[in-house]
Amino acid sequence: GAPVAAEAASAVVRVVSVSQADAQGRVSVRVACPATGKLKKKRCTGTVVAKVAGVSSAKARFSVRAKKSASVRVQLSARQLQAVHGARGSQRAVSFVVSASKPRKVTVRKSRTIKVVAPLRVLSLDTKATVLPGGGGTVGVTLACVSSRACTAQAQLTVGTFAGGKTAVSIAAKKQRMLRLALSQRQLVELESAQGEAVASQLRVAVTSPLKLTVSGAGKVSKDPDTDNGGGGDDGGDDGGDHDHGGGDGDDDAAFSAAYRDGASWVPTEYDTCTSAEHNEYAVVGPDGKLYPGWHPPVHTRADGSTCTFGHEHGDDPRNSDIYPWVMAQYAAEAQAAPNDRQIETVDAAKGEYLDVATGRLLGLPFGYGSERLSEYSDATGTNVHRHEDDPGHKVIVANDVGLGNDVYGTAAAVSFADKWGVTQRLSCDLLLKPHQGSHSNDATKNNTHELIYAAWCNDGTQIFATTMSNYGNANELHTSCSFSTGAPKSVATAGSNLPDGEGGARIIPTADCVRQYTINGSRWDAAGNYNWSIRGTPEASGGWWWAGYEQWQSFNRITDAAGKELVRYEPWFGIQNPSRYYVGNNAQGTNTEVAYLNDLAWTAGNHQLQTPWSAALDGSAEPYDRRDPRAYFDGAVRDAWLASPLVKNRAGAGVYYADPWGKNAGAEPFAGSLRIVVSKTDNSGYVASTSPDSRAERVTNRVDRNRQGASSKGELRKHGWVTLFYDYGVDENGDSLGVHAPN
Repeated sequence: GAPVAAEAASAVVRVVSVSQADAQGRVSVRVACPATGKLKKKRCTGTVVAKVAGVSSAKARFSVRAKKSASVRVQLSARQLQAVHGARGSQRAVSFVVSASKPRKVTVRKSRTIKVVAPLRVLSLDTKATVLPGGGGTVGVTLACVSSRACTAQAQLTVGTFAGGKTAVSIAAKKQRMLRLALSQRQLVELESAQGEAVASQLRVAVTSPLKLTVSGAGKVSKDPDTDNGGGGDDGGDDGGDHDHGGGDGDDDAAFSAAYRDGASWVPTEYDTCTSAEHNEYAVVGPDGKLYPGWHPPVHTRADGSTCTFGHEHGDDPRNSDIYPWVMAQYAAEAQAAPNDRQIETVDAAKGEYLDVATGRLLGLPFGYGSERLSEYSDATGTNVHRHEDDPGHKVIVANDVGLGNDVYGTAAAVSFADKWGVTQRLSCDLLLKPHQGSHSNDATKNNTHELIYAAWCNDGTQIFATTMSNYGNANELHTSCSFSTGAPKSVATAGSNLPDGEGGARIIPTADCVRQYTINGSRWDAAGNYNWSIRGTPEASGGWWWAGYEQWQSFNRITDAAGKELVRYEPWFGIQNPSRYYVGNNAQGTNTEVAYLNDLAWTAGNHQLQTPWSAALDGSAEPYDRRDPRAYFDGAVRDAWLASPLVKNRAGAGVYYADPWGKNAGAEPFAGSLRIVVSKTDNSGYVASTSPDSRAERVTNRVDRNRQGASSKGELRKHGWVTLFYDYGVDENGDSLGVHAPN
């Protein structure tokens, strides 16, 4: 037989990585062909087989060029999937056997704990059978398809020792379905003979798609003795009777938001090791009772102590915010108020823990709640504006006790006020923000609307809590990153968006012409040997802030009443040091935008190849690697926040408003699609002259921002020893990678 080789660089073939099973029960095994010596030009061929519980999968064949690697997709069989799903924690060690036939025979084994999440779950089994007037009877069951793909199955109910017929089931992705299973004559006799006592029953559901395995739910079913030919008048719907939730593979009964349905469709790439189900464990309940994606760390720790990576991050842990408990209290109040009318229990107010009783889940910072309300508002008003965004782009920013306008450099006056004793105080705020900022696709090159959660609690009494759809400038327009080199905004017309224009703000995004001028053709020194500012074309620039690739989103937000009177204004700006994409132009038809990727420049000739990070990428790999590879510097994880004072003019107003998702038409009563806005009954317009950050304000906040209290990442260190205002969320406190990569 073929010799068994250990995983080593000298092996003919090597297993680079093994992914988790996807929604269809497939596992990607990345096989490398590190052929050296006499074999350095030989192609590696062979098969990969998965083995678990003595059962082997079908062979998956591979053919990999020398010094290359490729992913081989192995389909786990139905017996293997059941064996893994039936193990404790629905996970089990699976052995992957890689058998090379060329350039010489050798076998390599790699073991990986695989988790299989059932795509369909049994939520409930009715405890009472319904007897139909014409004879016969039914039992109600509720099933949920938790997969990103539609579920098909065969359901069969056993009452006592008698199995009923099989019922075909089809449920759309992320949907629930209540159905009634017909009882056989033997089952009816069994229930009748029990004289009203409950009979142990089991529901078995054989899932056929998106993967094959069986799930079950157990309970007890009874039939009232006086309901023969009875007449409950059942119309086939849920009669609101008792349900047994004790024996299923179940989930809660919360409805799914559009953001959760989209976010739950996140599947691991070949670079990720967490499963979709593990990602969904961080879901939270919004004020409307729906499930939403929530914050999670980039690395997940399992119950057994092992870890896995999601490949994306959501910024700071919101629980680090000093005002997180206050923010969650506002969500709880919105959930309890009309029209939501949710039953909420306080678990721990000091920690911001509030339980939604109906779902049994805690409220949390709901990613996509503003988008959900926008859809409702648009449907109610006929404006037909919908905006749903991907999961990775939601980023949390925590800033505790940040002094706004602190005059560190003497270039800008501090914002100060007189307290109730007449003592002059510097304005200081706790800020908890959640913008959506995706930097991996063409979305922001055309679309200006992005969800923003803004919460502020300041020492002058200012309080703001608002979720809105924030407009960063106009749709179908961006400003080139070259604007930073001249100070004059340079507008670029783009195409493909149907969103409304904004009242202010801008999206400053890297463009191909700027990258070409400052990066590819840039130089550290001019012809006379003097320092040249075009070094700003690379991230190696002083302080790490570079013209060509630095991206900045400038928001502009106002809360106004029905008459248009301004109640609140705030304008935080959000920067990205290492976006994945840059704008190239509009397509030939003028209907959409096109982008390219900064990572790919490492293998494009130019002066930038002598500067980091491209020089490091080129040194590490002569062959281009994918922009989604965790080795790529441009993953969107190095970010900053430009924070300025908010403005409130509400001394004579209400403390709570309901506004549309754009922050307009604020009034005392909720309406379709409205969001609850909290505004203190204060007025700081006498000393807050501007809510907009500028170059002076940025220099002022530089020293504060670099040590932003509550941030989950340390300020990024540069080689000259300077600590910049950037935070790198792609590495841990030791600088080790957290597996983050685009799309992030």
